[in-house]
Amino acid sequence: MSAEIILRQRSGPIITIVVWVFLAALLGDALVRGAWDTIGRFGPSLLLIGWIAFLVLWRPALIVGREQVAVRELLRTTTVPFTRIGDIRLGSVVTIEAASANGTVQTIRPWNAPGMPRRKIDSGLTGGTRPESMDSHPSFELLRRWERTQADDRAKRCVSGDGDGSPEAVDVETPWSLGVIGVTVVLALLVAVGLI
Repeated sequence: MSAEIILRQRSGPIITIVVWVFLAALLGDALVRGAWDTIGRFGPSLLLIGWIAFLVLWRPALIVGREQVAVRELLRTTTVPFTRIGDIRLGSVVTIEAASANGTVQTIRPWNAPGMPRRKIDSGLTGGTRPESMDSHPSFELLRRWERTQADDRAKRCVSGDGDGSPEAVDVETPWSLGVIGVTVVLALLVAVGLI
């Protein structure tokens, strides 16, 4: 049906690439000069800075699938099936209200999710400012897919005669991203060893 889409702030990858280019220039300069002691001492620090830029600016995203959304944060990823979502609010911050199987309701405000500016300035032909329309919001596809899932779920319950019973669904999951944590720890240890 619909392919998975990844939503994040546009500036995140751009700033990350600028940081990587700057760090690569520093490392390249040290290589050209043949300053191997400098590379051994500060190379791991440059790698750690590049990794942190990636973690903070590029990695966080909303990954919208057909039946669920994954909220990828710095060190954890929360996977929320659409059937567990009670409400999605789009604005300057994207807010997802999700209920776990045990009834716990949590509010998820994804880090670095694309939001809508409070006011949008136009060319002045319509008086200066105008509200942004909902369908032009960067995260509108998340809302559209969730609403479609809600409509499909209601139709299935009406056909099966389940009435208003809550659907059985996979629960909200929030595991740690062990690979990301492992790389961060290894780079931090390399920095510590390089400073000794």
